[in-house]
Amino acid sequence: MSTNYQSVQKRKAYYIPLCAAGKISERHCAKLLGMHYVSVHDLKVRYKKYGESAFINGHKGLQYQTKKYPDDLRSRIVHLYKTQWTDAPFATFHDGLYRYHHIKMPYNAVRLILKDAGLKPPRTWSTAEKIAHKPRDERARSGELVQMDASTHDWLMDGTYITLHGGIDDATHTVTGLYFCKNECRLGYNEVLRQTWTRYGIPQSYYIDRHSSFVISERKRGRTLTERLEFSKTERTHFVDLCSELNIEIILALSAQAKGRIERLWQTLQGRLPYMFRYLGITDIDGANRFIASWLEEFNERFAVSPRDSGSAWMPIPKDFDLDYKLSLKFSCHSDSMGYFTFHDCDFRLCSPLRAFKNFEFCLSEQYGVRAYMDGSYYPVELAERCIQDTVSDAMPIVEKDLIARYLLSDIRAGIA
Repeated sequence: MSTNYQSVQKRKAYYIPLCAAGKISERHCAKLLGMHYVSVHDLKVRYKKYGESAFINGHKGLQYQTKKYPDDLRSRIVHLYKTQWTDAPFATFHDGLYRYHHIKMPYNAVRLILKDAGLKPPRTWSTAEKIAHKPRDERARSGELVQMDASTHDWLMDGTYITLHGGIDDATHTVTGLYFCKNECRLGYNEVLRQTWTRYGIPQSYYIDRHSSFVISERKRGRTLTERLEFSKTERTHFVDLCSELNIEIILALSAQAKGRIERLWQTLQGRLPYMFRYLGITDIDGANRFIASWLEEFNERFAVSPRDSGSAWMPIPKDFDLDYKLSLKFSCHSDSMGYFTFHDCDFRLCSPLRAFKNFEFCLSEQYGVRAYMDGSYYPVELAERCIQDTVSDAMPIVEKDLIARYLLSDIRAGIA
């Protein structure tokens, strides 16, 4: 025992009894001992109850416990990480231990167990000086601002890059919707809009970048960046028309750092979802979207925060607003005398009792597939050939090809298998 420690204990043994006898106050005693007066009060209570033994360290004579958890449990944790959660961030592995292996343990304990086994976290944070950006205050109420973006990443850990579309509320950090597609597209963003509007309502504004899903991305020669942004707000696109109809303000970001909230969300999800998909055996986009639908609420319960203002800016969907129609990709088409029409060099057939020489809208949706909208009603369509042709002049986006193949070719393939 060090000399300094013995001196402190002797001073406590001298002054605490005087304080207990009322000869000096607790605050004066605390000043003499260099302690907080609350600690002096607790020590005085212990002295009155236990006498001189109150000054003896309760751990004296006890053997120091180096391992709180048994060796077999520590070995199991290391084995699980090496075999089923290889290279996963330690925080993701810690969540997986509780969620899938029913092992409840503090994160620091898991980290130390893995560290003692010679394992290092796969991702380390750079200590290099970062570029300072002017911070933006969060909105006070939920629903005032939703940031929307997409992240292309090897989400399925198979070497194939797919895109996760998402939206996050600025005030509460609540993820309002997530949806996977092969690439960044209007179909993916429409599903995020559908999830957001059906779960929470219509927000006051959207904070987005200048992707072609939102605005026309052609060059505007001879204009400054600020002029191009202002010009983009007046361009008529599907997204702009939707926001105009629902009185939603569109805010265009100048840089990725401006959308810091959702950019940090991508970092979090990229460190979690791929390893969860690998553990669960999820290998395709449909499986990933099904998992997201059941997992998102749990994620929000953990990471969402309370807004500065308890009020809500979410607005309900108007009663006369046809959500399925509005959130479909719509293309104007015209059928011939037999009900056939061409879309991106591919032949389709309109399945309607009156299908000759009809003007209608060809609608594509992740929820309902491929349909024709005519005179206020939906009608099915058929692919006239057994394949979607690839021609030199074909400009059909890959996501639209995939959607048509899923909904129109699946039955054909099943029939000729």
